[in-house]
This record gives sequence, C-alpha cells and structure tokens, in this order.
Amino acid sequence: MAGRRAERISKVAEQRGQKETAMARARISPGQLYKEIAVSKPEFESREEREELVRRREVGYVRFCKSAYKRFPSFGKGAKFKEHYKEAIDFLGWDLKAEEFSAAIKEAMFLSLLLGIIAVMGIFFFFSRELSAFLGEMFLFYLVVPVVLVAVIATYYVQNYPLNAAKVEEMRALTYIPEIIGYMTMSMKLSPNLEKAVEFAAEHGRGKVADDFKKILWDVQLGIYLTVSEALDELAYKWGKFSDEFKQGLMMIRASVLEDTEAKRYALLDKTMVSILDSVKEKMESYARALSQPSIVLFYIGILLPLILIIILPVGSSFSGASMARPEIMFALYNVAIPLMAFAFARNLIKSRPPTYEAPKIPDNFIGLPKKGRMRLGKKGAISIFAVVALVFIIGISASYFMHLYGAPPILEADGTAEKVLERDNKPANWFAPGGGKETELLRSGVSAGKLSEALRAEEQKYFMRPENDVTPYNLIFGLLITISICIALNYYYSNIYKRRIQQRIMDMESEFKDSLYIIASRMGENKPVEEAFKHAKEFLPNYKISQEVFGRIVDNINLLGMPLDGAIFDSNYGALKDNPSAIIRSSMRLLVDSVGLGVNVAARTMMSLSMQLQNSEKVTKMLSLLVKDITTMMRTMSVYIAPVVLGITTSLQKVVILTLSAISVESPSFAAGSLPASIPGLSGFQGFTTQGLGLVMKPEAFAQMANPAQFVFIVALYVIELVFIMSYFTTRIEEDNPILAKINLAKALPIAMIVFVVSVIGANLVVGGILV
Repeated sequence: MAGRRAERISKVAEQRGQKETAMARARISPGQLYKEIAVSKPEFESREEREELVRRREVGYVRFCKSAYKRFPSFGKGAKFKEHYKEAIDFLGWDLKAEEFSAAIKEAMFLSLLLGIIAVMGIFFFFSRELSAFLGEMFLFYLVVPVVLVAVIATYYVQNYPLNAAKVEEMRALTYIPEIIGYMTMSMKLSPNLEKAVEFAAEHGRGKVADDFKKILWDVQLGIYLTVSEALDELAYKWGKFSDEFKQGLMMIRASVLEDTEAKRYALLDKTMVSILDSVKEKMESYARALSQPSIVLFYIGILLPLILIIILPVGSSFSGASMARPEIMFALYNVAIPLMAFAFARNLIKSRPPTYEAPKIPDNFIGLPKKGRMRLGKKGAISIFAVVALVFIIGISASYFMHLYGAPPILEADGTAEKVLERDNKPANWFAPGGGKETELLRSGVSAGKLSEALRAEEQKYFMRPENDVTPYNLIFGLLITISICIALNYYYSNIYKRRIQQRIMDMESEFKDSLYIIASRMGENKPVEEAFKHAKEFLPNYKISQEVFGRIVDNINLLGMPLDGAIFDSNYGALKDNPSAIIRSSMRLLVDSVGLGVNVAARTMMSLSMQLQNSEKVTKMLSLLVKDITTMMRTMSVYIAPVVLGITTSLQKVVILTLSAISVESPSFAAGSLPASIPGLSGFQGFTTQGLGLVMKPEAFAQMANPAQFVFIVALYVIELVFIMSYFTTRIEEDNPILAKINLAKALPIAMIVFVVSVIGANLVVGGILV
C-alpha cells in the first residue's frame, strides 16, 4: 500500500515537472495563466450591472511612452527618474519605466521639430512669393517661430504630464477623501472590522482612492499583503506625499480598532472626520486664494492684450512694411489665437478645481421634457426652436437693412455712403478711382507710378476714416450683431431651460432627502418596520416633493402591489426611483436596502451616519462655492460689462492710431506732419515731427492694407461673443460644475454684452469725433 502511494506521488511529481518545463519553454507568465481563468456563477449574472474580469486598460500616455521606446530605444538608454517624477508615477499606479519616459520626451521634441521644418520648407518652396507679399520681409520669421514654440510646448507637455496628472488627482482627493473616510467611519461604528470598512468604502466611494481600496482588497486576497492593516499602511504612506490628511485619517481609523470601549472608538472616529474636514477647508481656502492671480492673467489675455495690439499692429505695419494690421491677420489674432489662449488657460483652471457636487444629468427623453429641438408654446403646444430662431433672424436682418437705408429720423440717421460724402465735398464719385482726381494729385506731388495704387488706397482709407467722412454702415452692423446674439441666446436658452427646471427640482429633492433621513432613521430606531418609517416621513413632511414622489410611491408599492422593498424602490417599471436621475438618492436608497437586511436597528444607525456624511459633503460643496464667489462675480462682471466697454472704445482708438500715423508719414507730401489735425489735444508738438531723423520711413502701402473700421468692428464684435462664451463657461464651471447652467448663463449674458458693446462703440465714436473734427 505504501509502495503504491509512493509510486503515485512520484508520477504526480513527474507530471508536474513536465508541465513546469513546458511552461518554461513556452515562457507563460502567471498573468497569462490568470487571463485564461473564466468565472461563471449565477450570482455574478444576477446583477443589473454585470461586471467582467478584464485586463486593466493602460492610460493613453503610458501607451505612447512604451511605443516611443519601442521605436527609438536609444532615446531612453541609461535614463533614471528624478525623485518627484518617480513619486508621481508610483502614486498614479502607472507601469512606466524611466527609459520609456525619456524616449517619449525626446521623440516629442524631435518629431515636432522635424515635422515643423518639413512644413516650413514646403511652404517656402511653393508659397514664398505670396507670403513675402502678404507678410513682408519677415515672413520666414513668422514661419519659424511657431515651429519652435510648438516643439517647446510639445516637449513641456509630455515631460510634465505625470506631474500634472498627479496634481489633478491630488485636487480631486479634496472631495473624494472626506467621502471615503466618512464611509469607513460609518462602517467602523457599526462593526469595528477594518476589512468590512475598506470593502464598504470601496463600494460606495469615488475616484482613485476608491480604486486603490479595491486594489488592496484584491492584493490581500492574492496574498500580496497578509492583512488589510498592512495594506492600509502601505496605502497611507503612498498617499502621504500628496494628501497628508488622508494618511492621518487612515492611521486614526486603524487606531480606533485598539480602543477598549465603544464610546472611545466613536470619539476617535468623530475626531477623524472633523480633522479631515478642517484640513480640506484649509486647502479649499488656499485654492480660492490661488485663483485670484490666474484670474488677473485671464483679464490680461482677454482684455488688455487686444487693447495693446490695437496700437502695436498699426505702428509695426507702418514702420516695417509688414501687413500685420491686415483684416486676415487681425482675424487670426483676435478671433483664433487670443480666444484659444484664453480658453486653454480657463480650461486648465477648471481642471484644477476640486470635484464637489455633481448635478443630476437629465437625458433628452426625460419625462416632462418637450421633444429635442422644440420649445413650449402655451400649456400644451410646442414649436421648433429652429423656426423661432430663423424668424427672429429674418426680422432682425430686415430691420437692420431698413435702418441702414432709411434710418429712423430724427432719432437715427441712415448710414452714410461714399457718393454722398464726396458729393458734399464737391468731389466727383470717381475721385478715388484709377484715373480720378486724387490720382492726378498724387502724380503731381511726385508719387511714383509703382506706388500709385497703394498711395491711392491709403489716401482713400485716411479720408473716409475721419469722423465727418465716416461711411461705416453702423446701423447694419449693430443690427446684425444684436440679431445674431439674440438668436444664439434663444437657441441656448430654450434648449436647456426645461432640463434646468427639472434638474433644479431634483436638486431640491436631494436637499429634502438629507433632512428626511433623520426622520426615517429615528422611526426605525424605535424598531418600526421600514415601510412605516417611510409612511411617517411622508406624513411628517407633507410639503416636501420627495415625500409625495418617492416615499409615497414606496409605501403604495409595498401595500398595494405587495412588492418587496428592493422592488418598490428600484423596479424598472413601478419603482419609486424609476424616473429619478439623482445619484445621491439612488445610492443612499441602495445602502438603506442593504442595511435593512441586517435589521432595522443597524439600518437606523446607518441612515444616521449617512445623513451626517451627506451633510459633510454639502459643507465641502458650499465652502468651495462661497470661497470662489467673489472671483467668479468679478469675472462675470468683466465679461459682460467691462470687456465690451473696453473693446468698444478700442474700435475708435484704431481710427485715432491710424489717422495719427498717417498724419506723420513722410512717404509723400500728402502724409506730411503738417497735415496732423491741430485740434488733437496733446499732439501740437508733433507738427514739426518727422521720422527721417530716426531713420524710419512710414510706408503708405501699409495704410492701404489695414483693416477698415467696418471690418475691425466685426472682428472685435466676434471676439466679444467668443469672450462671453469663454468667461461664462469658466465662471459657471468654477462655481458649479454644471454644463446645463453654463449654457443658460451664456444665453443670459450674450445679448447684454453685445448691447453694452454697441452702446460703447457709439459713445466712443461721439467722443473721438468731437476730438478729431
């Protein structure tokens, strides 16, 4: 018997050795073996949200670094992490080596430079003549500088991405850590078991910290850690360099297990929560204070930079001959470059915002909403939003064109025309046309034939820029701008206002739910069944929306339909939360249902703890809103009132700058300094000024290519619209991360900003006209 047993053992050992040898030859890793494991159990299939065992997907940045190292292994040879990079990558949990990281940085730099050089060479060989005529002698500089900037930005972005990602997670932790610690204390008060507390917090928590909790549970099951306590120690010191309050909180929760009485344990857990909230409050205040400087920078980018460019671009064009003040360049700067800079800056500020309360998401097919793209008309009717916007647009354009042609005397005169102005000055209609009277004057004054056309256009630009000769169609332009802003506002407002009303109703229900939890918990604490607790809450709080729409339906489902508690709340056809999108109410009800299975006393204590947890979360949200309120109010005022006023004045300053430059030009007698209007205050000393002594020559072709007043007003007005978009998005998302509210705020702000801009342009023209006459 013993010999057979020994023989069997030797055969098993031999078979195991053969398997191990085969595995070694095939180089099968343990991970590949785990991948082949299939889990199939009914309890996994019964969940509404079925979870599958899948390999964790790598972050896109990590995949990029690994692929860069595969393509260029020499780029990463001998690389080592600096300490702060290693800490950030370990904290994020990325499987990234120093060689891969270094290869990605070098590849980003070299590839961006190479692609930029190829693009510059192609543009130079095929379009050099056109660009030279368009941008002037410095066109190569304008091509090379963006390439270098792109290479620097790409390298900086790739190199600092791990640090920025770690900062984002650190900022998110300001909200997620109080939640996760709150859930742990809830569980520890019910049962002083660390493993259950971690499991409970991992199930109900959010963000990276909840994922880390799930991971340590898995690591304990695999035997990587012997106990949950050991895993928590590792996690605490991993997070300690980024969130010291979380490390201290975990240590205090661990210490609570050692307390010999329940009262001491409760006191230590409560102290942990207070300590966490105080630390978060300090960091929130620091974040709010740190917002002031970036907000000032955003003010510089959005308002002062356009004002400075109004002076720099015409002056630079006049002296260099480059076409920096052409309409195309102005459009690229004002309507593309500056808005992109402002948007990128604002977006980075928003990304640094701690995630607090998340407003309910209302789908397009939610009950009570009109069909997508339609607005309500009366109590039951509905009409297409597009049809209303189209009607307003047609009426606005028609009214604007009528005012352009006829005006509304005596309040509003019709827009002037070149023919009427020339006729008033006793000049023929073709005065500035080739072969006209002005061309003859220029030839007699000594302007060469090669520069005749540029000088003629410059003279025409200068003539019609004077206030008394202004032929800019302001009635048409202003009517068009106001019409466009109203159309955009109508579309955004009526596409979102109905969702916002439902969202506000759900948010009111969430606030009521936090109050009603105490009533439900106190009733269950008296050993009353849960359905009676809901009935009591409904009768005790009859004016609350949640009493009628949720608690009342739960009681009816249980008493009339005989449904169990889980079905009465979550049933897809009759459940009380069937049409309720609130994540707070849904997750809290799920917690209630799970805890009721352990007894009503346990459920009562859980609901009391949950009520305190929700109140703490609400404190964090209100704290951030109050702290950033002053800054967002200032930014909102700036975008709706200050920016349109400043930019409206800017449109008139453009005329002053161009007229002043043209008056001191010495390219031809018509641009002599003596032509400078003597009535301009403070400029009388320039009557004898010339640029010859400075070695500078102003070129008339530069004036001919500058944007005229009508073009410039359109460019600046479009920039005002873009600025209101950016600022409304920024202020709303900083104060309350709610896209629906951001669109409604935009709809309210845009027409006001455009009217302020129009009034500002009119007022500035009147002031400038009085000076230049």
